[in-house]
Amino acid sequence: MTTAERKRPLISANMVTEARLVTMPLISWLVYRGFSTGNHDYLWFALAFGTLIGCTDFVDGYLARKHGPTVFGGLLDPIADKVFIALAYMPFADVGLVPVWACAFMFVREFLVTALRSAYEQRALSLKTSYLAKAKTWTQMQGIGMMVLFPLIGDGRPMTVIFIVGIVGPLVAAAALYAIKKKLWRGAFWMSLAFGALLAIHLHDTSWTMKAMMGMIVGITWLSGVDYVIAGFTQLRGRGDFNRSDLVRLFASVAMPLTAFGALTESPAPAWPLITIVSIELAVGGLDNLLSHHKKAAGAIAWGSRTLGVSALLGLAMAVPDQATAFVLAAMAVSIIGVGREFWRGSDYYLDKRIRRRELAAS
Repeated sequence: MTTAERKRPLISANMVTEARLVTMPLISWLVYRGFSTGNHDYLWFALAFGTLIGCTDFVDGYLARKHGPTVFGGLLDPIADKVFIALAYMPFADVGLVPVWACAFMFVREFLVTALRSAYEQRALSLKTSYLAKAKTWTQMQGIGMMVLFPLIGDGRPMTVIFIVGIVGPLVAAAALYAIKKKLWRGAFWMSLAFGALLAIHLHDTSWTMKAMMGMIVGITWLSGVDYVIAGFTQLRGRGDFNRSDLVRLFASVAMPLTAFGALTESPAPAWPLITIVSIELAVGGLDNLLSHHKKAAGAIAWGSRTLGVSALLGLAMAVPDQATAFVLAAMAVSIIGVGREFWRGSDYYLDKRIRRRELAAS
């Protein structure tokens, strides 16, 4: 047995992330079953399972720090986070738990920032990630739990107690952290402020609680992308080399989520192909960032034929309701084939095959 084999962990960070990714669709199914049948047991299971999946994010992070990160893990972990968000919020919008426009606006930001990041990577431009950007995904995931919990416990005293705990809990945790490690957790104060605002809205008019919650999540999501959308784009324009590939990515980053959510609510097509499209297109965005860094990103024609083709088919699903299912399924097929091609084409980079070949050539 070699030294590498002896040091190889029984469970790696990538294994945990892959298990999380594969089991995520169960959350969507539980949410739909809970609202379609009126049986809250499904929603309780969705809450418990979603919490468990969220906790595994800490597990794979710990394993990655202990045994060393990999390029594949660095690609897979943010993909899992984004897919988790899609598999939760799209059903929420579909069943009427949250406003559709708010979800669509949130995903436009996700696609837009990913497209801009690819443009920056191609030009070796780097923007420092803000604290708000780091907290954005965590806020979105926390919002999933709160939104599932709200219809379960009602709008009475239990929800008020939860908001109070949300105000006090972070401050207590911040005080304990400072007393033990002398570290100041700035996020605790923002969390307490957010829960305080939600409590005030809840006590004034409970019908606005969910809307306010979603509004805060969308607001934080967009604020976390300000550097990319404003400062970064200014740098990009200033270089004078904005090209057709950049334009296609930016246009598709707006068109695709808008047409996907439009088809979700304005057509009789089933939801699962639309959720699949958004999930895998979010996933390939991370790969596009990696390939852009290596100057191997897909060109305007290859990227545009997939993304704009999918958007056009989703638009047809809304325009021709009688054929909506056929158009949506066709859009899903185009997306799967195109995204599959991108992952196959980029495998040398995220599986470290190039590094292994160099090591073999040198040995």
